[in-house]
Amino acid sequence: MTTVPALQLAPFYCPIAPARHPLADLFDQTTNEWLRRFGLYEDESQRERLEHVGAGRLAALTSPFGTREATQISSDIGMWLFAFDDAHCDEGRLGHDPGELSRVLIRLLRILEAPEPPLSPDSPYHSFEAAFLDLRLRLGRVATPVQLGRWTDAMRMYFFSQVWEAANRVERVTPDLDTYALLRIHNGAMKVSVMMLDIAEGYELPPAELERPDVRALTEATCLLAGWDNDILSYRKEHVRDGDNQNLLDVLAHAAGKPVQGMVSEGMFLRDQIMVLFTALSAQVRRTASPELQRYVTSLGHWVRANLEWGTTCERYLNPEDPAYLPTTWAPAPMSGSDAPVELPAISWWWEQLES
Repeated sequence: MTTVPALQLAPFYCPIAPARHPLADLFDQTTNEWLRRFGLYEDESQRERLEHVGAGRLAALTSPFGTREATQISSDIGMWLFAFDDAHCDEGRLGHDPGELSRVLIRLLRILEAPEPPLSPDSPYHSFEAAFLDLRLRLGRVATPVQLGRWTDAMRMYFFSQVWEAANRVERVTPDLDTYALLRIHNGAMKVSVMMLDIAEGYELPPAELERPDVRALTEATCLLAGWDNDILSYRKEHVRDGDNQNLLDVLAHAAGKPVQGMVSEGMFLRDQIMVLFTALSAQVRRTASPELQRYVTSLGHWVRANLEWGTTCERYLNPEDPAYLPTTWAPAPMSGSDAPVELPAISWWWEQLES
């Protein structure tokens, strides 16, 4: 096992109240049964690890008012993503072979575009393809065509970012912060999850409202905030299992030429800047929002809080034999000065959406 210095993390600032679906335990149980039915693991130790991820609890925290069927689909999608990420992307062979990864992903994208053709039983990735087809068919029963198109586009960007990330590993590239911010909006499948929010609650956010510049900025900020929070929380897990320098703290340390332990405060300051923006932009959007957009903004807040609630307590990041020292309390206020914009070309336009 790789030796990784423990990072002492300060409490996170998140002024959003938590909420939880009453069927959280049922979602977890059903998702674990779904995992076993499709066999999305290589051995029993991997199965046990995935069954303790808490995908159902994360879905329950993300969509506390979702319908039972759609929230269960969200939970199963989360499990598929965790299993695929561990088996074939971050820690698997495909994560170091962008060419082969792209050939696998195009077959999965074809399932989204046309779920009608039969799957090849000879595919070495048949279990993941079969599970993905199951998700696509079930999603088609609860989502509108517009929602299904949004989700497919988000999945396409997630797949594309996985190839990009695999190329970085092969070429031993640690991206600069601006490039990494762009990559991180998509490579953690955050937008895939965000595009499930209105589906889970049984309404459709009109396209004209989702495509408003301020709403697009808020959506992207949600994805990057959750991604950077995960980077900080999962740093130890990632580097113990397969450190690849595709992490906010690694990016900051590489740019500064300093040990990663010295970059924790800078990473926390950056995430606080996004959190402050998220809070201000959410309040601004609400002032002119339709009922559907009001619900969407509320759901984005649930996702931000859910990601932290889950991330600081899930066994994916915690290990009693190798503690990660994750925070157990919440910061009462953001870090001083974090109301300033992040001066990165990829995302600085978010702050331009704020009214004077």
